[in-house]
Amino acid sequence: MKFGWASSLRQRLRFTPLHLALIGADLLARVWPTRWRTRAAGSFKPGVSVLIPERGTPDLLAECLAAADTALRRIDEPYEVIVVVNGAPEVDYAPLRLTHPQVRWEFHGEGLGYNGAIRAGLQAVSHDWVYLLNSDMRLDPDALAQILPLRAPEVFAVTSQIFFVDPKRRREETGWSDCRVIGAQVEIYEREPLSQLARGNLYPGGGSSLCQVALLKEYVASTQSYSPFYYEDADWGARGWADGLEVLFCPDSHAHHHHRGTVSRYFDAAEVERVIARNALQFELRHGWTELTPARAMGKVCDNDYRTQQELYAPALARGVFTERLRSRRALARGFQFTRAAVDHYYPRAQGARKARPRVLLVTPFALFPPAHGGARRIAELAARLAGDADLILLSDERSLYNPASEAFFAAFRSVHLVEGRGDQAADATLPWPQRLQRHAHMALRAELERLIAVYDPDIVQIEFMELAGLRPQRKGREKWLLALHDVYLDGGREDLVQKQAMQDFDAITVCSEEDAALLSHPRSHLVANGATSRLDRYLPSPSQPPELLFMGPFRYAPNYAGIRAFIRQCWPAIRARYPQAQLTILGGPESSSMRHGEPLLRMPGVNLIDRFVDPADYLRRATLTINPQQEIRGSALKLIESLLAGRICVSTRDGARGFTETGLAGLISVDDVAAMSAPIVELLSDAARRHHIELPEPESVARWTWDGIARAQLALYQKLLTP
Repeated sequence: MKFGWASSLRQRLRFTPLHLALIGADLLARVWPTRWRTRAAGSFKPGVSVLIPERGTPDLLAECLAAADTALRRIDEPYEVIVVVNGAPEVDYAPLRLTHPQVRWEFHGEGLGYNGAIRAGLQAVSHDWVYLLNSDMRLDPDALAQILPLRAPEVFAVTSQIFFVDPKRRREETGWSDCRVIGAQVEIYEREPLSQLARGNLYPGGGSSLCQVALLKEYVASTQSYSPFYYEDADWGARGWADGLEVLFCPDSHAHHHHRGTVSRYFDAAEVERVIARNALQFELRHGWTELTPARAMGKVCDNDYRTQQELYAPALARGVFTERLRSRRALARGFQFTRAAVDHYYPRAQGARKARPRVLLVTPFALFPPAHGGARRIAELAARLAGDADLILLSDERSLYNPASEAFFAAFRSVHLVEGRGDQAADATLPWPQRLQRHAHMALRAELERLIAVYDPDIVQIEFMELAGLRPQRKGREKWLLALHDVYLDGGREDLVQKQAMQDFDAITVCSEEDAALLSHPRSHLVANGATSRLDRYLPSPSQPPELLFMGPFRYAPNYAGIRAFIRQCWPAIRARYPQAQLTILGGPESSSMRHGEPLLRMPGVNLIDRFVDPADYLRRATLTINPQQEIRGSALKLIESLLAGRICVSTRDGARGFTETGLAGLISVDDVAAMSAPIVELLSDAARRHHIELPEPESVARWTWDGIARAQLALYQKLLTP
């Protein structure tokens, strides 16, 4: 629309409140970002309301109500159904009122718009949670039973998965919403679910979502400017995440959409297109996720048609823009990524109200699943056993190393949150400790840790690995801070002071071996050793032909790679000379694939490198014995105790046997160095009777080294930390 200079000036002046709102929100968010607000652990009463906004589709509403009634009968809680008919004659619904006498009906002669109908209906609900259900949706019988367990005080909303009733339609609507920022625009779209795991969701689709009533009332009241339709629910989701709440997608809860457009029957195509464009612009003005500056935003506003400009003049709209933009821009300033909300957050376990058991937030600098190194295996095994006695939340770096196979390991956790930002490469040299601590405790990890402490109010923040000790306790509330050391690197050198300073503020520290405890000399250190799953109930004597040695040493851990190279160089030729059919199997993990071609030792006869993640059980069953040629390690070698509890002898260097020399398990054969490993290996390969005699341990010597026993020690420490 073209204006003369005087008209253009008047036009700009009318938008002064809106312009000032944009400038003020951006400036205030930058200079005063504030912290995430910790929400007191709340509770909610059983019960759910189903709220159905309806306009002129009594035929679809009949099917919707019948399906909702079936779904409600599958839950063991109080419930109610409320239908808000607006802009349609009451007489059209007389047959349905007779068929569904239990439904509470509200009739409004004028069309309220989607937001208005929801707002009117919310005044009548009597439960703490409400399921918003469009009248053209049909719930599966188990839809509500699947979604209700995900309620929690920290959850604003949960959305069901949507399917079209017509299976031939292209599936552009799924319920799993996401967005991307392209220049000065936010593109909102829906993802195709790839698994049945509950995930983060950008916003709760207004036609098939479960919401906290108190929060929804507040959010609906603030989104009237989107009337009559579109973008209200997107705004609710943005508000929820910015408020430090969780918004979830539940793929196991199914709703089927007839997709008969109510809007198109009451508004012509041009008006629908105009309102959508207006509300898309309004959404960006209110949240500020793009590079659109206040000055450029005003130019974009003024490019609209006269009617749209009139709607955007309102002082109330400027107030809403300031409030919501400040909220979202503060969340961005604190490091939250709205564009990652749908993909970086997983919710494998039912949420529920807070129960009387420890809530533990585990933080790790390394990808854990599938477990590709001993530390990951330790965390996986302990988490699986602690899940029944503690609420576990996982925050992990190295997002890009997780994949669909990782999701099977998330089951122990209430929620899993992934970040990336360290920026190092596999080939990078090991940094000195001051730089290493700084690099691992990067801003993206710090930002998400602060958010999760506010959201979940944990009893304990458990920092895994020394590399993350640089986080140090930044207490936001009542939580205790525990540093779980897999290795203690103190060696009397110049960097010891940096490490000790990083450790000093933790409420407790755990170590994996007595040797590490002695190095630490810390008054609040506790031994929580490494263990293994006992496979002795399935024990079969080790086979003799062909002789097979097994090394379970992922190359991600440098001492594993160095140790096996030394073993192949110093021992393998002599063993192969004595036993030409002998095989050496190395479980090197994915990191070993790039090393196979550059290392001639790995291509020697009889050497078999497994360069992927595998379950070691089958390899242990086939092994004649295992080896552990590690040198100069800290912590303890999980692979060693795993071998012993599978009924396989482990020949190890004395360094490699660290932490297990006092096990009382005869299957551990330790020697001074790698070169000395040849003699006992050859002897054991030659004497099957002796090997079988010592490889099966006495039952009484096993119990303390199983993961069940180690988990009990870990839980006892949690309880000790939380005892006044």
